[in-house]
Amino acid sequence: MIGEYPPKIGGISTHINQLKKELKNFDQNIFVLTYSNSLEEGVYSTKLPNKFRGIFFIIFGFFKGIYIIRKNKIDLIHSHFATTSGFLGFLLSIVTRKKRVITVHGSDINVHLKKNILGVLVKFVLFHYPFVIAVSPDLADKIKNLVNGEIISIPNGVDHTRFIPSKSKKRGIGFIGALVNEKNPQEFIYLIHKLRQIGIFEPAYIIGDGYLRIELEQISKGLNINFLGEIIDTENYLNKFLCVVSTSRTEGFGLSILESMACGIPVVSYVSPGSDYLLGNLGLTAQDSNELVVLVKKLIIDLQFRGEISKKVLEKSNLYSWKKCALDTLKVYKKILLE
Repeated sequence: MIGEYPPKIGGISTHINQLKKELKNFDQNIFVLTYSNSLEEGVYSTKLPNKFRGIFFIIFGFFKGIYIIRKNKIDLIHSHFATTSGFLGFLLSIVTRKKRVITVHGSDINVHLKKNILGVLVKFVLFHYPFVIAVSPDLADKIKNLVNGEIISIPNGVDHTRFIPSKSKKRGIGFIGALVNEKNPQEFIYLIHKLRQIGIFEPAYIIGDGYLRIELEQISKGLNINFLGEIIDTENYLNKFLCVVSTSRTEGFGLSILESMACGIPVVSYVSPGSDYLLGNLGLTAQDSNELVVLVKKLIIDLQFRGEISKKVLEKSNLYSWKKCALDTLKVYKKILLE
Protein backbone atom coordinates (compact mmCIF):
# COMPACT_ATOMS: atom_id res chain seq x y z
CA MET A 1 0.00 0.00 0.00
CA ILE A 2 1.20 3.50 -0.81
CA GLY A 3 0.05 6.57 1.12
CA GLU A 4 -0.11 8.40 4.43
CA TYR A 5 0.44 6.35 7.56
CA PRO A 6 0.71 6.92 11.34
CA PRO A 7 2.17 8.73 13.17
CA LYS A 8 0.69 11.19 10.64
CA ILE A 9 -2.87 11.91 11.73
CA GLY A 10 -5.65 11.92 9.16
CA GLY A 11 -8.32 9.92 7.41
CA ILE A 12 -6.03 8.23 4.88
CA SER A 13 -3.44 7.18 7.46
CA THR A 14 -6.22 5.76 9.66
CA HIS A 15 -7.72 3.95 6.66
CA ILE A 16 -4.45 2.29 5.60
CA ASN A 17 -3.50 1.44 9.18
CA GLN A 18 -6.85 -0.20 9.96
CA LEU A 19 -7.01 -1.96 6.60
CA LYS A 20 -3.51 -3.35 7.14
CA LYS A 21 -4.48 -4.73 10.56
CA GLU A 22 -7.70 -6.33 9.36
CA LEU A 23 -6.17 -7.84 6.22
CA LYS A 24 -3.44 -9.45 8.30
CA ASN A 25 -6.24 -11.22 10.19
CA PHE A 26 -7.17 -12.76 6.83
CA ASP A 27 -3.60 -14.06 6.29
CA GLN A 28 -2.56 -11.27 3.93
CA ASN A 29 0.99 -9.93 4.03
CA ILE A 30 0.69 -6.16 3.82
CA PHE A 31 3.59 -3.73 3.37
CA VAL A 32 3.33 0.05 3.33
CA LEU A 33 5.37 2.70 1.53
CA THR A 34 4.88 6.10 3.16
CA TYR A 35 6.62 9.36 3.98
CA SER A 36 5.65 9.24 7.67
CA ASN A 37 8.38 8.40 10.19
CA SER A 38 7.02 5.01 11.19
CA LEU A 39 9.06 2.28 12.89
CA GLU A 40 6.33 -0.32 12.52
CA GLU A 41 7.29 -3.66 10.99
CA GLY A 42 6.41 -3.85 7.31
CA VAL A 43 6.24 -0.07 6.93
CA TYR A 44 8.89 1.63 4.81
CA SER A 45 9.38 5.36 5.27
CA THR A 46 11.05 7.80 2.91
CA LYS A 47 12.87 10.87 4.22
CA LEU A 48 11.78 13.93 2.28
CA PRO A 49 12.75 17.61 2.25
CA ASN A 50 10.14 20.11 3.44
CA LYS A 51 9.66 21.63 -0.02
CA PHE A 52 8.26 19.78 -3.05
CA ARG A 53 7.49 16.73 -0.91
CA GLY A 54 5.14 15.24 -3.48
CA ILE A 55 7.72 15.28 -6.26
CA PHE A 56 10.46 13.87 -4.03
CA PHE A 57 8.10 11.16 -2.74
CA ILE A 58 7.65 9.98 -6.33
CA ILE A 59 11.42 10.00 -6.98
CA PHE A 60 12.61 8.42 -3.73
CA GLY A 61 9.54 6.20 -3.44
CA PHE A 62 10.12 4.80 -6.92
CA PHE A 63 13.45 3.22 -5.99
CA LYS A 64 12.34 2.16 -2.52
CA GLY A 65 9.12 0.77 -3.99
CA ILE A 66 11.01 -1.46 -6.43
CA TYR A 67 13.10 -2.73 -3.51
CA ILE A 68 9.97 -3.48 -1.41
CA ILE A 69 8.20 -5.26 -4.26
CA ARG A 70 11.17 -7.49 -5.11
CA LYS A 71 12.19 -8.24 -1.52
CA ASN A 72 8.69 -9.13 -0.31
CA LYS A 73 7.44 -10.71 -3.54
CA ILE A 74 4.50 -8.33 -3.79
CA ASP A 75 1.54 -9.44 -5.92
CA LEU A 76 -0.53 -6.27 -5.94
CA ILE A 77 0.07 -2.52 -5.52
CA HIS A 78 -2.69 -0.61 -3.73
CA SER A 79 -2.35 3.18 -3.94
CA HIS A 80 -4.32 5.59 -1.80
CA PHE A 81 -5.21 9.06 -3.13
CA ALA A 82 -5.20 9.96 -6.81
CA THR A 83 -2.26 12.38 -6.84
CA THR A 84 1.38 11.55 -5.99
CA SER A 85 0.63 8.18 -4.34
CA GLY A 86 -1.51 7.17 -7.28
CA PHE A 87 1.09 8.24 -9.82
CA LEU A 88 3.87 6.45 -7.93
CA GLY A 89 1.79 3.28 -7.79
CA PHE A 90 1.19 3.50 -11.52
CA LEU A 91 4.93 3.84 -12.25
CA LEU A 92 5.84 0.94 -9.96
CA SER A 93 3.15 -1.22 -11.54
CA ILE A 94 4.46 -0.57 -15.04
CA VAL A 95 8.11 -1.20 -14.15
CA THR A 96 7.55 -4.29 -11.99
CA ARG A 97 4.61 -5.61 -14.03
CA LYS A 98 2.48 -6.01 -10.92
CA LYS A 99 -1.27 -5.38 -10.95
CA ARG A 100 -2.60 -2.22 -9.35
CA VAL A 101 -5.66 -0.77 -7.65
CA ILE A 102 -6.32 2.67 -6.19
CA THR A 103 -8.64 4.08 -3.52
CA VAL A 104 -9.90 7.65 -3.83
CA HIS A 105 -10.64 9.28 -0.48
CA GLY A 106 -12.36 12.59 -1.09
CA SER A 107 -10.28 15.73 -1.49
CA ASP A 108 -8.39 14.20 -4.40
CA ILE A 109 -11.71 14.26 -6.28
CA ASN A 110 -13.67 17.06 -4.57
CA VAL A 111 -10.76 19.53 -4.39
CA HIS A 112 -7.67 18.61 -6.45
CA LEU A 113 -9.59 17.47 -9.53
CA LYS A 114 -10.80 21.07 -9.97
CA LYS A 115 -7.27 22.53 -9.98
CA ASN A 116 -5.21 23.04 -13.12
CA ILE A 117 -2.04 20.96 -12.76
CA LEU A 118 -3.26 18.63 -10.02
CA GLY A 119 -6.49 18.11 -11.92
CA VAL A 120 -4.57 16.83 -14.93
CA LEU A 121 -2.62 14.47 -12.66
CA VAL A 122 -5.80 13.14 -11.01
CA LYS A 123 -7.41 12.48 -14.40
CA PHE A 124 -4.28 10.73 -15.67
CA VAL A 125 -4.07 8.52 -12.58
CA LEU A 126 -7.75 7.55 -12.64
CA PHE A 127 -7.65 6.69 -16.34
CA HIS A 128 -4.64 4.42 -15.89
CA TYR A 129 -5.98 2.26 -13.07
CA PRO A 130 -8.07 -0.72 -14.20
CA PHE A 131 -9.82 -0.83 -10.82
CA VAL A 132 -10.79 2.12 -8.60
CA ILE A 133 -12.25 1.95 -5.10
CA ALA A 134 -14.20 4.96 -3.80
CA VAL A 135 -14.96 5.44 -0.11
CA SER A 136 -18.49 6.67 -0.86
CA PRO A 137 -21.09 6.25 -3.63
CA ASP A 138 -20.90 9.99 -4.37
CA LEU A 139 -17.19 9.77 -5.18
CA ALA A 140 -17.80 6.71 -7.34
CA ASP A 141 -20.45 8.60 -9.30
CA LYS A 142 -18.22 11.66 -9.77
CA ILE A 143 -15.40 9.70 -11.39
CA LYS A 144 -17.43 7.31 -13.54
CA ASN A 145 -16.58 9.26 -16.73
CA LEU A 146 -12.88 9.53 -15.83
CA VAL A 147 -12.16 5.87 -15.18
CA ASN A 148 -11.22 3.45 -17.94
CA GLY A 149 -11.94 0.43 -15.78
CA GLU A 150 -14.17 -0.76 -12.97
CA ILE A 151 -15.35 1.31 -9.99
CA ILE A 152 -16.67 0.04 -6.69
CA SER A 153 -17.70 1.87 -3.52
CA ILE A 154 -16.31 0.49 -0.25
CA PRO A 155 -16.99 2.80 2.72
CA ASN A 156 -14.56 3.42 5.55
CA GLY A 157 -15.06 1.63 8.83
CA VAL A 158 -14.79 2.64 12.46
CA ASP A 159 -12.94 0.98 15.33
CA HIS A 160 -15.79 0.03 17.67
CA THR A 161 -13.33 -1.04 20.35
CA ARG A 162 -12.02 2.54 20.60
CA PHE A 163 -14.98 4.67 19.70
CA ILE A 164 -17.71 3.65 22.13
CA PRO A 165 -20.30 5.64 24.08
CA SER A 166 -19.38 6.91 27.52
CA LYS A 167 -21.52 8.11 30.41
CA SER A 168 -19.05 10.89 31.18
CA LYS A 169 -20.53 14.34 31.69
CA LYS A 170 -20.95 16.16 28.38
CA ARG A 171 -19.91 19.75 27.84
CA GLY A 172 -18.78 21.85 24.91
CA ILE A 173 -18.87 21.87 21.12
CA GLY A 174 -16.11 20.13 19.16
CA PHE A 175 -14.47 20.52 15.76
CA ILE A 176 -12.13 17.83 14.44
CA GLY A 177 -10.04 18.26 11.32
CA ALA A 178 -6.98 19.76 9.73
CA LEU A 179 -6.89 23.55 9.96
CA VAL A 180 -6.79 24.05 6.21
CA ASN A 181 -9.15 25.74 3.77
CA GLU A 182 -10.68 22.46 2.59
CA LYS A 183 -12.06 21.86 6.10
CA ASN A 184 -13.47 25.40 6.29
CA PRO A 185 -12.63 25.93 10.01
CA GLN A 186 -13.32 29.67 9.76
CA GLU A 187 -17.01 28.77 9.63
CA PHE A 188 -16.69 27.01 12.98
CA ILE A 189 -15.36 30.23 14.51
CA TYR A 190 -18.27 32.12 12.94
CA LEU A 191 -20.72 29.54 14.34
CA ILE A 192 -19.40 30.00 17.87
CA HIS A 193 -19.57 33.77 17.46
CA LYS A 194 -23.25 33.51 16.44
CA LEU A 195 -24.01 31.18 19.36
CA ARG A 196 -22.44 33.65 21.79
CA GLN A 197 -24.70 36.39 20.39
CA ILE A 198 -27.82 34.36 21.21
CA GLY A 199 -26.67 33.51 24.72
CA ILE A 200 -25.09 30.07 24.33
CA PHE A 201 -21.74 30.06 26.08
CA GLU A 202 -20.73 26.40 25.97
CA PRO A 203 -16.94 26.17 25.53
CA ALA A 204 -15.68 25.18 22.09
CA TYR A 205 -12.77 22.90 21.23
CA ILE A 206 -10.77 22.53 18.03
CA ILE A 207 -8.83 19.29 17.54
CA GLY A 208 -6.35 19.51 14.68
CA ASP A 209 -3.57 21.65 13.32
CA GLY A 210 -2.57 23.32 10.07
CA TYR A 211 -1.48 26.49 8.33
CA LEU A 212 -4.63 28.40 9.36
CA ARG A 213 -4.10 27.98 13.10
CA ILE A 214 -2.53 31.38 13.82
CA GLU A 215 -5.25 33.18 11.84
CA LEU A 216 -7.98 31.20 13.59
CA GLU A 217 -6.54 31.91 17.03
CA GLN A 218 -6.51 35.62 16.25
CA ILE A 219 -10.10 35.84 15.03
CA SER A 220 -11.42 33.69 17.88
CA LYS A 221 -10.12 35.78 20.79
CA GLY A 222 -12.71 36.24 23.52
CA LEU A 223 -14.95 33.41 22.25
CA ASN A 224 -13.71 30.70 24.67
CA ILE A 225 -12.43 28.47 21.90
CA ASN A 226 -9.71 26.03 22.97
CA PHE A 227 -7.13 24.90 20.39
CA LEU A 228 -6.00 21.39 21.39
CA GLY A 229 -3.72 20.67 18.41
CA GLU A 230 -3.32 17.21 16.90
CA ILE A 231 -4.48 14.47 19.26
CA ILE A 232 -4.16 10.72 18.82
CA ASP A 233 -6.70 9.56 21.44
CA THR A 234 -9.58 11.63 20.06
CA GLU A 235 -12.12 9.21 21.54
CA ASN A 236 -11.32 10.53 25.02
CA TYR A 237 -12.31 14.03 23.89
CA LEU A 238 -15.26 13.09 21.71
CA ASN A 239 -17.04 11.46 24.62
CA LYS A 240 -16.99 14.73 26.55
CA PHE A 241 -18.64 16.86 23.85
CA LEU A 242 -22.31 17.72 23.64
CA CYS A 243 -21.98 17.69 19.87
CA VAL A 244 -19.44 17.84 17.06
CA VAL A 245 -19.63 20.20 14.10
CA SER A 246 -18.18 19.62 10.61
CA THR A 247 -17.90 22.72 8.42
CA SER A 248 -16.28 21.12 5.38
CA ARG A 249 -18.28 21.32 2.16
CA THR A 250 -15.98 18.93 0.27
CA GLU A 251 -15.83 15.98 2.68
CA GLY A 252 -15.58 12.77 0.67
CA PHE A 253 -16.57 10.49 3.53
CA GLY A 254 -16.06 12.10 6.93
CA LEU A 255 -14.19 9.63 9.12
CA SER A 256 -14.23 11.97 12.13
CA ILE A 257 -18.01 12.25 11.66
CA LEU A 258 -18.37 8.46 11.79
CA GLU A 259 -16.07 8.17 14.82
CA SER A 260 -18.17 10.77 16.65
CA MET A 261 -21.33 8.86 15.73
CA ALA A 262 -19.83 5.64 17.13
CA CYS A 263 -19.41 7.44 20.45
CA GLY A 264 -23.08 8.39 20.34
CA ILE A 265 -22.17 12.05 19.94
CA PRO A 266 -24.55 14.07 17.72
CA VAL A 267 -22.86 15.57 14.66
CA VAL A 268 -24.06 18.59 12.72
CA SER A 269 -22.49 19.32 9.35
CA TYR A 270 -22.67 21.56 6.35
CA VAL A 271 -23.98 19.72 3.31
CA SER A 272 -21.13 17.78 1.69
CA PRO A 273 -20.88 14.45 -0.13
CA GLY A 274 -19.62 12.69 2.99
CA SER A 275 -22.04 14.27 5.44
CA ASP A 276 -24.98 13.57 3.12
CA TYR A 277 -23.93 9.92 3.02
CA LEU A 278 -23.60 9.56 6.80
CA LEU A 279 -26.08 12.12 8.16
CA GLY A 280 -28.44 13.08 5.34
CA ASN A 281 -31.35 10.89 6.44
CA LEU A 282 -30.98 12.01 10.07
CA GLY A 283 -31.72 15.69 9.44
CA LEU A 284 -28.32 16.82 10.70
CA THR A 285 -26.99 18.63 7.62
CA ALA A 286 -27.27 22.38 7.06
CA GLN A 287 -27.25 24.37 3.83
CA ASP A 288 -26.02 27.61 5.41
CA SER A 289 -24.75 29.17 8.62
CA ASN A 290 -28.24 30.04 9.88
CA GLU A 291 -29.40 26.42 9.63
CA LEU A 292 -26.18 25.32 11.32
CA VAL A 293 -26.80 27.67 14.26
CA VAL A 294 -30.40 26.44 14.65
CA LEU A 295 -29.37 22.78 14.70
CA VAL A 296 -26.50 23.26 17.14
CA LYS A 297 -28.65 25.42 19.42
CA LYS A 298 -31.37 22.77 19.54
CA LEU A 299 -28.84 20.05 20.39
CA ILE A 300 -27.43 22.19 23.20
CA ILE A 301 -30.67 23.25 24.87
CA ASP A 302 -33.06 20.36 24.06
CA LEU A 303 -32.00 17.37 26.16
CA GLN A 304 -34.67 15.04 24.73
CA PHE A 305 -33.77 15.89 21.13
CA ARG A 306 -30.07 15.36 21.86
CA GLY A 307 -30.83 11.96 23.40
CA GLU A 308 -32.85 10.86 20.38
CA ILE A 309 -30.15 11.97 17.95
CA SER A 310 -27.47 10.26 20.04
CA LYS A 311 -29.29 6.93 19.66
CA LYS A 312 -29.81 7.43 15.92
CA VAL A 313 -26.18 8.25 15.11
CA LEU A 314 -24.97 5.33 17.23
CA GLU A 315 -27.28 2.92 15.39
CA LYS A 316 -26.13 4.28 12.02
CA SER A 317 -22.45 3.89 12.97
CA ASN A 318 -22.97 0.18 13.63
CA LEU A 319 -23.42 -0.33 9.88
CA TYR A 320 -19.72 0.38 9.36
CA SER A 321 -16.66 -1.61 10.43
CA TRP A 322 -13.06 -1.99 9.31
CA LYS A 323 -13.58 -5.77 9.16
CA LYS A 324 -16.29 -5.34 6.53
CA CYS A 325 -14.11 -2.80 4.68
CA ALA A 326 -11.23 -5.30 4.66
CA LEU A 327 -13.42 -8.20 3.48
CA ASP A 328 -14.81 -6.16 0.60
CA THR A 329 -11.31 -4.95 -0.31
CA LEU A 330 -9.99 -8.52 -0.24
CA LYS A 331 -12.69 -9.53 -2.72
CA VAL A 332 -11.39 -6.81 -5.05
CA TYR A 333 -7.82 -8.08 -4.64
CA LYS A 334 -8.83 -11.62 -5.54
CA LYS A 335 -10.81 -10.47 -8.54
CA ILE A 336 -7.87 -8.41 -9.86
CA LEU A 337 -5.33 -11.16 -9.33
CA LEU A 338 -7.51 -13.78 -11.02
CA GLU A 339 -8.03 -11.69 -14.17
